[in-house]
Amino acid sequence: MSEKETWQKMNKEERLRHQLELQSRQIERVFSTHQVPTRVAGGQVETQSIRFDLQSHLESGLHRLRGLKRDLLSVLGVTDVSLAKDERGQWRLDIVRPHEAPVALLDLLPLLPELPESTAVLGMDEEGAPLLLPFADPDITHALLVGAAGAGKTSLLRTMAVSLAMTNRQSKLQLLVIDPDRPGQPGRELAPLMFLPHLLSQVLTDPDEALPTLQILVDEMYHRLKNETLRPTIVTLIDNVEALYAVNPAGTQTALAELLQRGAEAGIHLVLATSQPNAEWLSSVMRANLPLRLVGQVQDEADSLAATAVVGADAHALLGSGDFLAVADGSQVHFQAAFIGNYDLHLTLETIHRNRPQPLLAQPLLLGQGEAQPFDWQRDDEQLEQNVVSSSADREVTQYDLFDDDAQED
Repeated sequence: MSEKETWQKMNKEERLRHQLELQSRQIERVFSTHQVPTRVAGGQVETQSIRFDLQSHLESGLHRLRGLKRDLLSVLGVTDVSLAKDERGQWRLDIVRPHEAPVALLDLLPLLPELPESTAVLGMDEEGAPLLLPFADPDITHALLVGAAGAGKTSLLRTMAVSLAMTNRQSKLQLLVIDPDRPGQPGRELAPLMFLPHLLSQVLTDPDEALPTLQILVDEMYHRLKNETLRPTIVTLIDNVEALYAVNPAGTQTALAELLQRGAEAGIHLVLATSQPNAEWLSSVMRANLPLRLVGQVQDEADSLAATAVVGADAHALLGSGDFLAVADGSQVHFQAAFIGNYDLHLTLETIHRNRPQPLLAQPLLLGQGEAQPFDWQRDDEQLEQNVVSSSADREVTQYDLFDDDAQED
């Protein structure tokens, strides 16, 4: 086994160990809320399931077991759990192991050479080669991300954000993430990105807050152009962009059009995600300034043509769940989007924060908002865990059904 293969094996083992530690804490927390002191005392990882051995004073009872099972399903975000006594009379909890993602971001990154600045990882093409998005390339500048529900758009946005944060210093690159809530379906998959130190603001979910932020970005663009400043690069990721148009179509169109036309000159790049490739807001001028199309499964042939501008691209025949086409200058590359699940994301955030240099200021300030407490890993770890890996049943978490049955939604 080569040194690289050994490192990759250790990497997988570390990630699994991290997942098991978090799941053990989640399990103990659920039992605690039911006032049943319980400790995970061991277990075994098998091909299709994970067994947790419990030291618990749980008393048998249909009502009690039903409530525990319901909450365990919700917190762990799995499709099934089994809670029963073994032959020794000890309680054991069995959960179904999720399917592994076809291309895991943390498996792909070790295979890559040192990346140029402002380069996002997209996934792997049919030949097994990594596919990258270099925002600094003057032929790329901005991207349009298209796909129906279940295509994997939101998961790809998350992968792009995390890969940029993992390979770029905060002083070189900053992120802005806009994830408007959908009616009856609040966005959750991008919410954990709020813990990335590269974010310019919290993840914006209110369309009414997004437009003023875009206008600030426009002002920043003109300030940079006037002063010939390009740093730091700002990558803006907008999911469900049609939600912004529903609130203020004229204002949204004006801000986005200005940013698309001149933003790249000032080091500002956009990725716009939509499920409506035939939308009126996607005018010929807008399309001309979105040279890269990342297209997942769409509804029909008409949507395929609108999204790719390529006859016979057949994006409606894609499989969904991260199956994408990258289209630029009429050429296309078929690729599987890289994916980062919640447990891997938690480990990544932990690593980023542990390795961050100490701030020069003892107490950083946010203008207009008073004093801001710096992120303290020991103090805030539980908050991050709750926001990243817990209560996943009410989230659109993954395109590979790792956590709940609604994960295919977007």
